[in-house]
Amino acid sequence: MSSESNETNPLLDAGLPRFASIRPEHALPAIEQRLAEYRQLIARIEALGDAVDYASVVEAETLADNALSTAWSSISHLNSVNNTPEWREAYTACLEPLTRFSTERGQNPALYQAYRTLSERADFAEQTPAMRASIEHELRDFRLAGVALPEAERARFAEIKLKLSKLSNRFGNQVLDATEGYSEHFESADALAGLPDSDLNMLASLARQADKDGWLANLSYPAYRAIITYADDRALRERFHRAFATRASDRGPQAGEHDNGPLVREILELRQEQAELLGFSDFASLRLSTRMAESSAQVESFLDDLARRARPMATAQLAELEDFAARQGAETPLAPWDIPYYAEKLREERLGINQERLKPWFELKRCFDGLFTVAGELFGLRFEADEQVETWHEDVHFYRVLNDDGQALAGLYLDLYARARKSGGAWMDVCRSRLEIDGHSQQPIAFLTCNFSAPSPGHPSLLTHDDLVTLFHEFGHCLHHLLTRVELPGVGGISGVEWDAVELPSQLLEGWAWEAESLNRYARHYETDEPLPPALLEGLRADRQFHGALALLRQIEFALTDLSLHRQAGADPVAIMREVHDRVGVTPMLEDNRYIMSFSHLFDGGYGAGYYSYLWAERLARDAFHLFIEEGLFERRAGQRLAREILEVGSSRPMADSWQAFRGREAALEPLLDAYGVQ
Repeated sequence: MSSESNETNPLLDAGLPRFASIRPEHALPAIEQRLAEYRQLIARIEALGDAVDYASVVEAETLADNALSTAWSSISHLNSVNNTPEWREAYTACLEPLTRFSTERGQNPALYQAYRTLSERADFAEQTPAMRASIEHELRDFRLAGVALPEAERARFAEIKLKLSKLSNRFGNQVLDATEGYSEHFESADALAGLPDSDLNMLASLARQADKDGWLANLSYPAYRAIITYADDRALRERFHRAFATRASDRGPQAGEHDNGPLVREILELRQEQAELLGFSDFASLRLSTRMAESSAQVESFLDDLARRARPMATAQLAELEDFAARQGAETPLAPWDIPYYAEKLREERLGINQERLKPWFELKRCFDGLFTVAGELFGLRFEADEQVETWHEDVHFYRVLNDDGQALAGLYLDLYARARKSGGAWMDVCRSRLEIDGHSQQPIAFLTCNFSAPSPGHPSLLTHDDLVTLFHEFGHCLHHLLTRVELPGVGGISGVEWDAVELPSQLLEGWAWEAESLNRYARHYETDEPLPPALLEGLRADRQFHGALALLRQIEFALTDLSLHRQAGADPVAIMREVHDRVGVTPMLEDNRYIMSFSHLFDGGYGAGYYSYLWAERLARDAFHLFIEEGLFERRAGQRLAREILEVGSSRPMADSWQAFRGREAALEPLLDAYGVQ
């Protein structure tokens, strides 16, 4: 392998990514070079024997891992936001060497012994919390990587890990292909009767991107949501629901074209084998070994208790919707493609609002100004745009994050609009992690990516309130990363935080998208500059609990399905999905529904045996938000307490300890139930 430099390969540059210069052909050479350098370091550590110290092992590995992560973060990100065949191929080519190295390092007995030696030193207790946590996490992760297994089983474990990496990547690619693989073109707006103007503008934009006139709808969530929620044409709603519910499966209009069924079964089988190799009864037990929750039985009890509380009210809410729809002339019982449509009409009749009516008050730029205001009031932060920083698309912007004194703390990339070949949904990811090691300093930088409707001539980008909540949610993740004060990346920010607690900051920040005191600061009509009228504010408060039990039960169903998939080795995944629905759900499910075949959270997003984490963390978040209700929504002391006890410490201590330091007691369940209106 020839050695490259940051002049010939921009991915080797330690500064801000040079996105304008990065090409797919840079990916594999950069990764290979960083891996070669890392292997050389490991050889030097092995040669030290027992003469290891914190600098020669932990700090040296931290720098090597940071150099590798710096290159990989840009590759992974570009694959997500510009998923061309070239970037997909480049990303896939990097996965195998990265996975092989990760397994090779995790199963290195000499490296494992080096960390054990450090943990047994007389001065270990005197090290910083970050150093102690880093070593303890490494020892745990070595064991979970199979370092103590016999040689043949270690080799099999490594083989499984590589296979799972490839299968997960293929799963995600096929979901994206299926999402874009079905579309309908409309030459007349009459076929889209019922859709609001903003959604028609979005579909017109999709048509233009495809070099067509008129309107185009595919299965990207903004387009699907517009059809299923607003289209008066019931047959159109049915077609789109059938296409969406069967994405990447052996059913529906794309049956077999991007079928993830075989991948799902193989992923589940390999995860089970992986768990058994490590001595766990199932993959759920393996995953729970590093979580805040103590066992899968505890998680199941938590979810069953929530379901027991929510199901009676959800049943009543569905019955009420059926009655309302019948009065509108609908056939009952309602089909799956009728429920969102009539729910929106009931919402508007009862509350006097709908998502579309609220949009004029949620112009995207103003919403971001509001978001930055919240961060400024609570944490003393300022955000300054820097248009000189290179980005990967003209719509992307970079912000420098400063404190009250003007000191630069961090950076933030914003990529907010949907476009072709960009993965759907919204997410935060790490670009750079905070690092403070003798002679080396690096500020944290985050990516915040969404898929909102882009502005068009004469039409600014307007958000639904759901979009606004999503924006605050992902920004909460960003703050967790950007505010860290931990010096070692492996235990700073979101890194290493228990998976069932990592959603706490994101779900907590959602609260500022609902309260009138917050909304009045930034929600202004984009044409008249009028604030949200009191009637709409009141309706919005009621809207938060509208069909809340149904929404809660849906999340419980997803979480229990995930848990069951990873506890019942060898069972039919579709049968499990349907059994959980029949036991927990109250809304009808299409016979051909195969939503697990496009459930990227479970099979391409790190949430396998962990989807319950959203509700587990939401219990913490709802309780945490009550502190701000009690002390003041913009009370700086409460914000400083949140930063000091949770956001700044990362995983340098267990989240249970951080929570106790922040709230002083166990998390209560009542705020979670109150948020959904469940009695």
